[in-house]
Amino acid sequence: MSLFPNELPALDCHAHIAPDVTDSQISALNGAVVFAVSRTPAETDHALRRRDPTLVWGTGVHPAVSAALKDFNPHQFRTTLQRTCFIGEVGLDRRGSLELQRSVLTQIFTAARDEPVLLSLHSSGRTAALMDLLTSHPHPGIILHWFLGTPEERQHAISLGAYFSVNAAMPDETLAAFPLQRLLPETDFPASRRATGAARPGVVAPLEQRLAVLHGTTPQMIRRRFWQNLRELTTRTQVLDRLPEPIADWALEA
Repeated sequence: MSLFPNELPALDCHAHIAPDVTDSQISALNGAVVFAVSRTPAETDHALRRRDPTLVWGTGVHPAVSAALKDFNPHQFRTTLQRTCFIGEVGLDRRGSLELQRSVLTQIFTAARDEPVLLSLHSSGRTAALMDLLTSHPHPGIILHWFLGTPEERQHAISLGAYFSVNAAMPDETLAAFPLQRLLPETDFPASRRATGAARPGVVAPLEQRLAVLHGTTPQMIRRRFWQNLRELTTRTQVLDRLPEPIADWALEA
């Protein structure tokens, strides 16, 4: 266990990064570890050709992107799981057909069943419908991204073992309602950059500072807690050994 948690890099468990990002642009992230979600099968195909030591690329079908839903192919999606341990961004959204979104997400859950993967789930405007699906399709790697469900839905998610990726755009009362041991940081870059204070992926210092005040500790210890949570989640899902080696090493060090 590290005695110097400030040496751990910033962790961002949900951000959008273009798959043609350059080495110099990655260097500008100042060593941050980022779980980079994708929105469409085409974007996924490009992203999963990459090998970046501080980035984990996801396979995604964004529920608000109608073209992504229409292009979804369950067989092709299953093949992507051989190339990544991260599914995202997927889920349900208030925009578009709930029936189509639910059909795609059910097929994603079926593909992910018994697979060593994490799933970053979108639920904007449809948290109740998402919780219904999670109840019938449980998975140990669930991360609820920017979750704004009711207290009852939040407690249900906790009982199902879900983790929550949170950002600095969320109000204090929402952040304080989540168990600290179930939290992971995110920026959702480039969304709400002004509200999150994240000018680029990996800028989670505003969130760490907020949580430190809420929990009576330091930002450095909040960062360490994030990495410990990631270690616990990736250990129970058998994802740890599938992460890029530097990321796995930091998780083990936390």
